[in-house]
Amino acid sequence: MNLGFTRILKSDILIKEWDLIKKHIVKDKLGNSFLDVPSKKLKKTFIYQPYGSQQFPDLIIFTENKIVPLEIKFSSRKQKNPIWNSNVPKANAFYIFGSYGMKDLTFFCGNDIIVPEHRKSLYGFFTNIRELQKKARKNMPKLDKTNRGFTPYIRAAFDQRKHKSSVETNFFIHPDRQNVEKSAIKKISILSNNK
Repeated sequence: MNLGFTRILKSDILIKEWDLIKKHIVKDKLGNSFLDVPSKKLKKTFIYQPYGSQQFPDLIIFTENKIVPLEIKFSSRKQKNPIWNSNVPKANAFYIFGSYGMKDLTFFCGNDIIVPEHRKSLYGFFTNIRELQKKARKNMPKLDKTNRGFTPYIRAAFDQRKHKSSVETNFFIHPDRQNVEKSAIKKISILSNNK
């Protein structure tokens, strides 16, 4: 707000525009482009928690030019990397990660920390498992002789682990930290420029 942005509500946006924004920002997990601001009245505005407190993104920012999703992740412990749950960093989103325990904060654009092929392989991993779950659930009524309702539940969740010696999962000491922070600043500058 100190930069001249005004907070708005979802209800301030036409349904047609909102559906396009949701499709691009939330549903398209592999998207790598930033959406144009659909109307002049949305320029220099933002929406806080447009889909609720536990849903991506925390903010949708309408710059002069583009729509920028922003996710903020904080940990009270000495957490060295964000908890990703069912999403990996989206290419067309920005992230702020802070750790109270580490007394540090960093920021980055999703496409600077995970390449498209890797992101696609991670999301593709759960496709077959969900089909297997669906198939198993179809058979559950026949097998559930005690009527207790036990059925498989597979929760898609992503983690960061060292799988080779060169992997560094600590966001605060990662050798590329300064580069991704500089890249995020440059991208935000370009996206918000009125050209």
